[in-house]
Amino acid sequence: MRNKTLIILFFALIFSFQGLAQRDEDEVYSNFERNYNDLLHTYYIQTNEKLLNQRFAGTTYNDNRASDVADSVYQQRLKSIPSCVKLVYNSTVRNHIIYYADRIGDRVGVMLGMSKYYFPIFENILDAYGVPSDLKYLVVIESAFNPRAVSRAGATGLWQFMYATGKTYDLRVNSIVDDRRDPIKSTVAAAKYLKDLYSIYNDWSLVLAAYNCGPGNVNKAIKRSGKNDFWEIYPYLPKETRNYVPAFIAATYVMNFHNEHNIKPVNLSQPLDLVTDTVVVKKDVYFGQIETVMKISVAELRDLNPQYKMDYIPGTQAEYALKLPMKYINDFIDLEDSISQTDKEKYYPELAKKNCDTCEADSSTETVYITKTVYHKVKSKESWSSIARRYGVSVSDLRKWNKKIKKNNLTRGTMLTVKQRVAVEKKVSTQQQDNKQESIVEQKITENENAGNKKESTVNVPQNKTQKTEVAAQQKKNTKEKKAPAQTKTHTVKSGETIAKIAAKYKVSEAQILKANNLNQNSAKKIQPGQKLRIK
Repeated sequence: MRNKTLIILFFALIFSFQGLAQRDEDEVYSNFERNYNDLLHTYYIQTNEKLLNQRFAGTTYNDNRASDVADSVYQQRLKSIPSCVKLVYNSTVRNHIIYYADRIGDRVGVMLGMSKYYFPIFENILDAYGVPSDLKYLVVIESAFNPRAVSRAGATGLWQFMYATGKTYDLRVNSIVDDRRDPIKSTVAAAKYLKDLYSIYNDWSLVLAAYNCGPGNVNKAIKRSGKNDFWEIYPYLPKETRNYVPAFIAATYVMNFHNEHNIKPVNLSQPLDLVTDTVVVKKDVYFGQIETVMKISVAELRDLNPQYKMDYIPGTQAEYALKLPMKYINDFIDLEDSISQTDKEKYYPELAKKNCDTCEADSSTETVYITKTVYHKVKSKESWSSIARRYGVSVSDLRKWNKKIKKNNLTRGTMLTVKQRVAVEKKVSTQQQDNKQESIVEQKITENENAGNKKESTVNVPQNKTQKTEVAAQQKKNTKEKKAPAQTKTHTVKSGETIAKIAAKYKVSEAQILKANNLNQNSAKKIQPGQKLRIK
């Protein structure tokens, strides 16, 4: 019985150690999968959703399974990879290779596609700071190429910087911006940090361990073990760090030998085919303002500029950069002033309130409408109807303004003339209001005098301002039963709104809105966010 009990305890201990090892590996795997799943919700990945679905429909990675490969083959392949890190092969490394190649081969295919965009950026910066370029594979296990990745401990970005470490390496972190998410700035910081760690340990495997758990924990492990090699201090390191270097080795392997496991890169159409550039922003602007003026979606701006946490760039406070597709750079420079002024009452309500509180007591505003001529350059797949919807005009008017263009000859690059009614707030002084009221009163008096078949008017021309005011009040009293002319308002369509909802909001009929905006039932169904509608 005693021997049986000892045997049971022995196996229980073995299984408990295996369970700990499995939980350690699960922590590395869960970090990767959490970051990868978050990456799938980004704009550019979403634009490739059909491609991804087609690429992986019915695909399995049963051929050339990693679990069937002999240890000697792995050893030979790892030796053939030029690396600053000692690519040691053992059972722990093998388990990680099997995870990447057999269990998440589809995800590795996406990582390979993303690497075509990110690796050139990483390699150039790492090389500039004298850091081995093969350390770029750290990003695979750190963030799965997700610049918005956040660990349970709060490490953020592609290179997973903690707050304090990021601040040490000049990464701004505040309520508006987080440079840890900036691919370029965070890579510069990572290069500096890795180089500083190497000056301490003079061993890249120990550098990786310190990058994961901090120099303090590595120093403790070295002191307790009396050794100065990763695999010799392995038992004394934090649990997650024990699997960090093996995971790096496995990631390095699978990114180099993916073909041997039937894993092919996904050829993502964007952002890989985008030529981008950065421009220094001089005004305070919101992504929503840029979207309204330049028709670049907020989601796309977020993907290109993940460092801005509030979709806002405080350009007047410091030097901040905005990354855009190259074709938009010159337009942004030309339109920056207009962008910063667009929908200011929406994005800066406190400023609008302040202006209202401090406005001059002797002035007010009135809404007037002017016709503004703009020019639209036809893009691929655009039609007469889609362009008309964009500017809130009718197709017949659009064709009338562009008579020289044949009906079916709307090709890419064609310039169209578009005439829009634009609401303008006109400031009216008290004196102007008095003059306007006086004109109304005098007009009324003249009408009364000329009406021979009516009773003679008892209203006299006012001799002073007080009298004018009294007459105006009397006129208002006499005509209060008459229906005042309807005022025209401008409504900016929001996401999810319909003509019916807008009509209910302003307590008007749908027919009134359609008539005021030259819309029919079909075009009414196709209104878009940002489109201006007149409400009468």
